[in-house]
Amino acid sequence: MRLSKFISEHIEVILQEWEDFAGTLHPLKSSTKAQLRDHAKAILGAICLDLDTYQSVEAGIEKSKGNGPDSADETAAEAHAADRVNAGFTVEELMAEFRALRASVLRLWQNRVKTADESDLQDMLRFNEAIDQSLTESLAQFSAMLRDSQNVFLAILGHDVRNPLGAISMGTQMILQDTTLPARHVSVAAQVLRSTQRVTEIVSDLLDYSTSHLGSGIPVTLADYDVSIESRSVVQEMKLFHPEREFKVDIEDGITVAWDRARMSQALSNLMANAVQHGSATSPVWVTLSRQGPEVVMVVQNEGEIISASKLRTMFDPGKSFAMKSSSERSTSQTSNLGLGLYITHEIVLAHGGTIRVSSTELEGTTVTVRIPMIATPPAA
Repeated sequence: MRLSKFISEHIEVILQEWEDFAGTLHPLKSSTKAQLRDHAKAILGAICLDLDTYQSVEAGIEKSKGNGPDSADETAAEAHAADRVNAGFTVEELMAEFRALRASVLRLWQNRVKTADESDLQDMLRFNEAIDQSLTESLAQFSAMLRDSQNVFLAILGHDVRNPLGAISMGTQMILQDTTLPARHVSVAAQVLRSTQRVTEIVSDLLDYSTSHLGSGIPVTLADYDVSIESRSVVQEMKLFHPEREFKVDIEDGITVAWDRARMSQALSNLMANAVQHGSATSPVWVTLSRQGPEVVMVVQNEGEIISASKLRTMFDPGKSFAMKSSSERSTSQTSNLGLGLYITHEIVLAHGGTIRVSSTELEGTTVTVRIPMIATPPAA
């Protein structure tokens, strides 16, 4: 008996095993029969249809890599993942369901087929490919929904924190205007104001980080302006913040671009702040801006500890960058930033249709190179 026919004829037995296993998982211990069997029949139906459909060797290889044919509609596996997210499943529990489904079908079929021929082996291979494809679809949907929920939470948190921060900032500024206060109280109020401004910057980065994951990246508003003048203003501001550091600047005059002025100034400021933080305190930070054909090239360079190739690959992804750190590095990072500024800079450059590259060598130090068309070309949503 071909495997697809076996599954169709023994669907109730297979579903009962799925149900029995799902009932052992913590989130579903008090669930109904319908919740326990959620989408299982539809998933098996899709697998049977796949088994009965001709498939080339090349298509089978692609499917085993998770590159199955795209579906215009939501698949049963994707719908199943959505319901499991809402039920409070972990990713391990979701994977366990598919593992149990695979084991149940193959065990029951083995009891029926005592001697396997070539077609049986082919059916088993196709079945495993189909299960893997369903698992891939389900995991992708599950992960996407979890990321979205986490980013929504971060966005709400960042938004709600802004109001009390604004009240603290305004109140502190009013205190600083009181000329009758002792100098010691004025000093404390000034420190509170600086700390509040720093927290406000962190919250702003947090909002950019979360919202960029929820939509099609960081939104930009393009307008014509002289980036040479604006960049010199950013450099001057950085010099005021870090009077102890030396900056060597080479900015070409009269470069007019169609960019988002505020966002690109934010990007340059982030890159310079990163160079100051991680560069050698005894060497300068180099900043250059020039035209090269239809593009503007921005380079920020600093001397300091060489960054390994593995860390360079995750430099603009704060989640992966943190995950790669050792326990001691994670402990140290509690007192430093998580690299949101670099991530946001990366997203700003992408939103302008540009590229950003970083290299780190003993001879040249760490160099971040940004290339953006003079007339920005935001990627399609």
